[in-house]
Amino acid sequence: MKTAGIIAEFNPFHNGHAHLIRQAKERLGADRIVVVMSGAFTQRGEISVMYKYDRVKSALLCGADAVFELPVSYSTATAEVFAFGGVSILDALGCTDCLVFGAESEDTGRMESLADILLAPTPDYLDKLEEGLKEGLSYPAARSRALPGYSDLLSSPNNILAIEYIKAIKRIGSDISPIAIPRTGKGYHDTELSEYASAEAIRSVLKADSADERYTKADSADAGTGKAAAFPDAIRGCVPDVVFDIMSTIYKKTFPISQDDLSAIAEYVLLTRSSEELAGYQDMNPDLANRFINTAAGIRSSEKPFSLSGFIGQMRTKELTYTRISRAMLHCILALKDMTRDSEGCLIPCPYTRLLGFKSEASELMHTIAAHASIPIVNKAADAPSVLTSDALPLFDATIRSDRLADMIISQKYGTRVTDGCRISPVII
Repeated sequence: MKTAGIIAEFNPFHNGHAHLIRQAKERLGADRIVVVMSGAFTQRGEISVMYKYDRVKSALLCGADAVFELPVSYSTATAEVFAFGGVSILDALGCTDCLVFGAESEDTGRMESLADILLAPTPDYLDKLEEGLKEGLSYPAARSRALPGYSDLLSSPNNILAIEYIKAIKRIGSDISPIAIPRTGKGYHDTELSEYASAEAIRSVLKADSADERYTKADSADAGTGKAAAFPDAIRGCVPDVVFDIMSTIYKKTFPISQDDLSAIAEYVLLTRSSEELAGYQDMNPDLANRFINTAAGIRSSEKPFSLSGFIGQMRTKELTYTRISRAMLHCILALKDMTRDSEGCLIPCPYTRLLGFKSEASELMHTIAAHASIPIVNKAADAPSVLTSDALPLFDATIRSDRLADMIISQKYGTRVTDGCRISPVII
C-alpha cells in the first residue's frame, strides 16, 4: 500500500486540490492520501474562510483518507516553518511514502539543488543577500536576486513552498520522496474565476459578496421562510460539486469569514497592549511593535474607521510585505509565543498532531498509524493532558484558544454558535 502525504490549507477546497489528489492516485499509484491541514488560521496570517471541520469534510469527500491538524504556531508561520511542521508530522505518522505538492515546476532535482544551497549557504550567496537587504529589498526579493540562476523557482509562492518542503525533508533526514505535480489553471495570486481558479480568487468573490455585512440568523433565511440565502453561483464551476453543496448549506450561517472580521479585536489589542508585550509574540520585534502602535494611533487621530486590512496596507513598505505584517498582527491577536524553535533558534519537529477526520474504510491506514506513529496523536481534546508531553501541551492549548477565537468571530457575524473544539470528535465519512 502506497501512501501519499499532502500539506494544505484547503482555504477553501477547490478543483486544483481535487486534481492534486487524483494525480497522486492515478499518476503515482497512491492507494491512500494523508493530509496535514492548518486549522482556524492560515500561513498568510488570516482567518480561514470556512470552519475547520467543514474543510475536513470537503477533503474526505474528495479523496483524502485521513486529515491531521498542523498546530497554530506552525500553521501561521513563515513558509519555512509551515513546511517543516507539516513534513515533520507526515514523517512521524510512520506511513508516508511520498509528499505530493502543486508547483509551477516539476523539476524536483533542480529544487533539491536549490534546497541544498539554502541549507548550506555559500559566502558569496550570503554577501549578495546581505547587500540586497541593506538596499532595502524584502527578504524574498533579496534572496531571489542573490540566486539569479534560480530566480524562476523563487518567483512563485508554490515553488517556494515546494523548496521548503524539500528542505524540511532533508533537515529531518526523512525517507519521504518529494514529488511535484504541475499546477493546472490560474496562478496563486490570480483573481479570475475559472475551472481551476486559485483559492485567492474564490475568497475574493466571497469577500465581495459579504462586503463587511453582519448577518443574524433571521437574515440568513429568506424573510423567515427558512429558505437558505443564495450562494454565489459563480463559485459553482471552481469547486467540486460536493464542496459547492457544503458551501451552499453553511452560507451566511458560519461562512464566509474574512480578515476584516478580526478588525475590532485587532484594534483592541493595539489599544490595550504595550510595545513590550507585542514585541514578545511570534514574528514580532521591538521596532515592529512600535510601528504597529504608532500606525494605529495615526489611524485613530484621522477619525477613519479601523479595518485590519487597511491597517496592514498602511504598514506595508518595500521591506515589509503584506503577509509579513498580517502574520505578525495575527500573532499579537492570538497572544502567540513562538513554539516552533528551541532556545538556540533551531526548528523543532512538531511534537504532536490531532486527528481531525478519516474515512470509515481507511481502518487499515489508521491501524498502521497507531502502530508506527512516533508522536502523540490527539483523538479527543479531553485526552490531551494525558497523552501530550509538557512541551506539546502549551502548543495544543494555543491551538484550542485560536479555534475558540474563530468560533467567536463566526458567532458574532452570523449569530451561529458552533460546537467548542474541545467537544468535537474526528469527522468520519
